[in-house]
Amino acid sequence: MLEYDKTTNDFLQAAGLLESDLVWSADFETLRQPLAKYLKVKAPLGKANNAYLVELVNRLLDEENDLSA
Repeated sequence: MLEYDKTTNDFLQAAGLLESDLVWSADFETLRQPLAKYLKVKAPLGKANNAYLVELVNRLLDEENDLSA
């Protein structure tokens, strides 16, 4: 998979997690839906996204994609 595709897919996966009814901190609840929408809009940029936004997505997915458990 190309890096562009992986980054785009990561953004879309993170947006999906934010949109789902998973248990989130109450403090995070008001940010969840707007952040999901923002990630969907930015996803097509792939790895051209700002490095801090890519890091945020990676942190959201760290536990979700952890196969060591």
